[in-house]
Amino acid sequence: MKSVAVIGANLAGGRAVEALRQAGFDGRITLIGEEPWRPYERPPLSKEVLWDPANVPDNFFLHDEAWYAANRIDMRLGVRAEALDLAASGVRLAGGELIMADRILLATGGSARKLNMEGADAANVHYLRTRDDATRMAADLKDGARIVIVGMGVIGAEVAASAVKLGCRVTAIEPLAAPMIRALGPQFGQWLGEEHRRRGVDTRFGRGVNAMKVTGGRVTQVELDDGSLIDCDAVVVGVGIVPEISLARDAGIVTNNGIIVDRQCRTGNANVFAAGDVAEQDSFFGGHIRQETYQNAADQAQAAALAMLGQEVDYCKPIWYWSDQFDLNIQFCGHIPVQAEVTLRGDPASNQFAAFFQSGETIEGVLTVNRAPDMGIGKRLVERRAKAQAAQLADADVSLRDILKQAS
Repeated sequence: MKSVAVIGANLAGGRAVEALRQAGFDGRITLIGEEPWRPYERPPLSKEVLWDPANVPDNFFLHDEAWYAANRIDMRLGVRAEALDLAASGVRLAGGELIMADRILLATGGSARKLNMEGADAANVHYLRTRDDATRMAADLKDGARIVIVGMGVIGAEVAASAVKLGCRVTAIEPLAAPMIRALGPQFGQWLGEEHRRRGVDTRFGRGVNAMKVTGGRVTQVELDDGSLIDCDAVVVGVGIVPEISLARDAGIVTNNGIIVDRQCRTGNANVFAAGDVAEQDSFFGGHIRQETYQNAADQAQAAALAMLGQEVDYCKPIWYWSDQFDLNIQFCGHIPVQAEVTLRGDPASNQFAAFFQSGETIEGVLTVNRAPDMGIGKRLVERRAKAQAAQLADADVSLRDILKQAS
């Protein structure tokens, strides 16, 4: 193999080119991205970048420009990959240029899912996927501004917290009964909803949006499905992403809710790999899953890089993510099994606790709030499918490390 093209100058793409060089690959690497920016960290977009878009964190970018030059990465930024030309072993860019590549990594991520109604593209209706999105959004998150959040998944909940920090008057709309309920389950989704209410968020859970009133190119009012009207200065929409599968699909590669890959991150074409938010893979708990998490994007991209080099790879990890909202560091690993037995260590009222989700005695999910050290061990308990008695997990005098040792 003499050349690799990575499509997606994001976290997954950046970690892939890094892993290729660290593994000793000396051939040509081309990194292609639609944004004008070299790969950067996306978690700050809903927090630090909104708070002060002119002063991004020092570690916002994965590497400085000199690193890419020193590692001979051919950076093609601000350009769209139009098609995979598999017959010619290359990637066709907008404008017609063909980038030749023996191996191709699709790290194309996804685009923000938009509302399907009038006003969805109004100037003050915001979707958050890129640095430029965050900069535009920040201009509307002013002290006293009336902000409506539509969708209280991770992005919506984090933006709601940031808007409160910036002095905005926030109304949060979520058709389900609580924020992040798919990730946290009903019990802890309701806990999080109460934390938002306690900090001044007007929560409208179990409600959907019927329409938006547009005046002068801006949304000025949101109508809910119960007929209530909410005046607003801006709307933030966080209702998921649409995975960018078109390059693979149009090239005849098998897709579903994402680009289907095996545990070597390989698609149905032996020379094309996929990683990150766009890749649909084996789930740690059976079936298939498309993970939209920071850690998966980084880890799967590194695994894909090694697989492209012919190394043995067997990538299949449980979900792990974190979310910072207000003074809450929320982390979750694994999944919540049907009819899970839930055991608490600590008191949710203190906002410092861990919760363990078990099927029988097997630990399949761990949630921590402001207890990051517990998650360090909790992830390993999930990965090892460790068994424990609920009384042990609840007892603060029983070390989680000792429970882990028992499972080894």
